[in-house]
Amino acid sequence: MTNNALADDVIEQLQAFGLKTYESRCFVALSRVPQATAREISEITDVPRTRVYDAVGTLEDAGLVSIQHGNPQVFRAVALQDAVETLRRTYESRLQSIQESLENIESAPLEETADTDAEVWTLSGEAAITARTERLLAEADDEVWLVVDASVCDPTLIERIEAAASRELQTSVAIIGNESQKQKLPEAVSFEPPKKRLQMLGFPVTDGGSDRRVTRLLVADQQEALVATETADVHAEVDEQSIYAAGETNGLVVLVRNMLASQLPDEHNR
Repeated sequence: MTNNALADDVIEQLQAFGLKTYESRCFVALSRVPQATAREISEITDVPRTRVYDAVGTLEDAGLVSIQHGNPQVFRAVALQDAVETLRRTYESRLQSIQESLENIESAPLEETADTDAEVWTLSGEAAITARTERLLAEADDEVWLVVDASVCDPTLIERIEAAASRELQTSVAIIGNESQKQKLPEAVSFEPPKKRLQMLGFPVTDGGSDRRVTRLLVADQQEALVATETADVHAEVDEQSIYAAGETNGLVVLVRNMLASQLPDEHNR
C-alpha cells in the first residue's frame, strides 16, 4: 500500500472517532512532519489555509496538537502514543456515556411476544460476533462448549476463555488451525477433535473446500447456542455471519448441543 493510500485509510478511520475530514487530514499531515505552519499544512493536505486554523484549533482542544504561538503560528502533532491513548480514552468515554444513557431509557410497552424458545436471531460481523462470544463466556454459570477457528480467535478471546476456566466453569474449548494459540489454553479445558469430527462439524481441515466454512460453534449452559460461518461472498461488507438462539428446548440450541456433545471426548462431555 502506498503512502497516500495509507494516509487516506487513516483519515477515514479517524473520522470514525469523530474527527471531521479537514481535522483528520491536518492531523495526519502533522504526524508526517516535525512541525508545520498553516501554509505548509495547506500545501500537504489541500485544505484551504483559512480552514486549517479552525481544524488545528479543534485538534488542540482534543489534545492531539500543540501550537507554538508566533508569527506565523507553528503546529505540531503530539507523540503518536499519546495521540492513540487520547483517542482511546475519548472513545471509551463516549461508549460509557452511550451505555449509561441506553440503560436509563425506560422500556417501551409492547404486547407479549411469542415463546422465545422458538426464536433464532442473526448477527453479522466478526467484531459483533466475537463480542457475543465473549459475553456468553462471561455470563455462563455452569459450562461452555466452544470450537473456534484460529482466524477469529484473538488474544482477547483467549483471555476470556482463561477467565471462564479460572472461575471453575466447566469449559471445553478447541481452537482449529493454530498450534501456538492452542498452547495458550489452560490444559484442563483444551481438547483436539479428530479431523473427521471437524469435518462433521463443518470446520475446514484442508485448504480449499467450501467457500462458506464454519468459524465457531458455542453452547453455553446447555441453553444458548451460537453458530458462525465465514461470509461466502468475498466482496461482502461483513466477514462473518452467525445465528444465535436461547432456550433449552429451542431447536437450534438442541441441534448444536447434540452436534458438540457427540464430538467432545468423554472426559469433556458431561
